[in-house]
Amino acid sequence: MASLNDGSRQSRLIEALSPAERARVAPFLEPVELNVKDVLDSEGRPTRYATFPANAVTSTLMELPEGDTVEVGLMGAEGVVGLSMIYGQRIASATVIVQIAGHGMRIDADTFVREVVQHGGEMYRLLLRYANMFGAMVAQGAACNASHGIEQRLARWILQVHDRVGAAEFPLTHEFIGLMLGVRRATVSEAASRLRQGGAIDYRTRSIRVTDRKALEQAACGCYAVMRAFAENTFVDDSLAGTVATR
Repeated sequence: MASLNDGSRQSRLIEALSPAERARVAPFLEPVELNVKDVLDSEGRPTRYATFPANAVTSTLMELPEGDTVEVGLMGAEGVVGLSMIYGQRIASATVIVQIAGHGMRIDADTFVREVVQHGGEMYRLLLRYANMFGAMVAQGAACNASHGIEQRLARWILQVHDRVGAAEFPLTHEFIGLMLGVRRATVSEAASRLRQGGAIDYRTRSIRVTDRKALEQAACGCYAVMRAFAENTFVDDSLAGTVATR
């Protein structure tokens, strides 16, 4: 199964544009290094950039009234940080941090609004399609978290990260995974131990390695396949936009 990153190490949203549209927006893009725990968007604060990850992975977080923080979505090369601006809102509705370091491209907020949102056209339509798919993924994730056990959810989450990193091993701690899944570190360790016993993964103190992708897919719930299809549908040609993934 191909990685969502497809080994390109480039933003799939940028690469999906026609040559003419890429040439139009190229002068507004600048490269950016994305380091672990960098805050790319902060809930309730003005968005400064539209950021297009390449080989980095980001987490979209919501803070609960009790003060706990839970991940509601993640994205890699298929996505963009700064979704609120697409709908004419310059104040971020969620916090987005870098989960796995890498690089990407970005456009400053004023230029993005002027040259993409207000301009309309090809890039804007593609980003609307992505925003729709991201919303569907968030909804599926909420249903998954309410209905499935921690081992299935952990397997699904590791698969999603694996797709976006495009490498068998990536840096992640059990503490960080617990924060993302909204469970205690000890709960993550127990679930990860069962996945390791099943031969799906191996792990060290600060990294996880996928050792048997098929076993990991078998351990995950069906939500993984649904959410992957949502991500891929972003890149379906407009003429095929009526073709949707079935559940």
